[in-house]
Amino acid sequence: MEKFGSIMHNFFIGLFFAFAFVQNLNAQIIYGANNYTEFHKGTLPIVISVPHGGSLMPSIIPNRTCSNAVAVTDANTIELAQQIDSAFVNATGCHPYLVYCNLARTKLDCNRNKASGACGNLLAETAWDEFHSFIDSAQANAKAQYGGKAFYLDLHGHGNPIQRLELGYLLYDTELALSDNTLNTSQYVGYSSIQNLVATNVNAYSHAQLLRGNFALGTLFANRNYPAVPSLQIPAPGVSTNYFSGGYNVANHTSYVVGNTVNGVQMECNFSNVRDTYSNRKAFADSLVLVMIQYLSIHQNINIANCNVSALNEVEPSEQFFIYPNPASNFIEVGFRNLSKTISLEIINNLGQIVYKASHAMRINIQDLPIGIYSVRVSFDEKNIVNKKVVIQR
Repeated sequence: MEKFGSIMHNFFIGLFFAFAFVQNLNAQIIYGANNYTEFHKGTLPIVISVPHGGSLMPSIIPNRTCSNAVAVTDANTIELAQQIDSAFVNATGCHPYLVYCNLARTKLDCNRNKASGACGNLLAETAWDEFHSFIDSAQANAKAQYGGKAFYLDLHGHGNPIQRLELGYLLYDTELALSDNTLNTSQYVGYSSIQNLVATNVNAYSHAQLLRGNFALGTLFANRNYPAVPSLQIPAPGVSTNYFSGGYNVANHTSYVVGNTVNGVQMECNFSNVRDTYSNRKAFADSLVLVMIQYLSIHQNINIANCNVSALNEVEPSEQFFIYPNPASNFIEVGFRNLSKTISLEIINNLGQIVYKASHAMRINIQDLPIGIYSVRVSFDEKNIVNKKVVIQR
């Protein structure tokens, strides 16, 4: 039996032709009827939906009153998604898939089933159908390009007093408080929105490790000074924090659904330091991109650093690591696409002097290094020594 109820929508790619959509071919944007929904076509294995960031309040759609309707807008979530899109383009040259509901939540809630989300209004129901069809189409395209692999982020904003990211894998707060051994049982894996990743991740990490281990999504965010739960730093949210475990969208657009290979989470973003200002949204977006580059590389052997869809075991040693950003000013990110190999890393200046050395590094502070061109030398073994240039500028 499905923990979150039956799947209510059966609209897939063919639905695009059932409504009067307007497509801007240059921008690769598809709009639903009356511009109530919006789909930005991408080429990365990442699909981002924003169900509660809209502001349109047409009088022809009555305010929702059914099913104890919640009508609070997730402030600045569309703006945050736009910054995330820009950050991906700057880092990789490619766009993620984006799906927006432009209607205010007073008119439509796309993270509820159709009956509760649209409250019986035909215009709202059409927009609901469009929104979910856009997600289905985005995932189908991403999976076709990346061998069935894609990651889904349902982007929200929470108003809880604790300023941290809340990652909803469809596991309740009480369930995240359970032991690793319990979370690794088939019962709890079967509740999870990343159960396909549990079965297929290249390092054979367990469910509990993927939720709160060294390379869990929340841990990677926390390592960049964005506290997150669950993570290695905060394994469970506590039982009185109003933690958001995930809703309709994650339950219906991830591997929680039998036959879907897409993994994903409901990402509830805190306001302070993430959504509140343009500069904070930009900084968070830049960090999210680095996290997703690392996450997809570690767990699924997908290299998106240069919009490259090759699997790791198909690329040459020179492509086994990446440097971002380049040119750089304050830090560089050195990502390794096969963490099972023992490596050494050196940064060498133009005089041939080693100015940095480590056995493994992901994020390197370069603020104290003079501007110039440096060589990053990585030794995978005695025969595989690779050099890449990095430009440090201010």
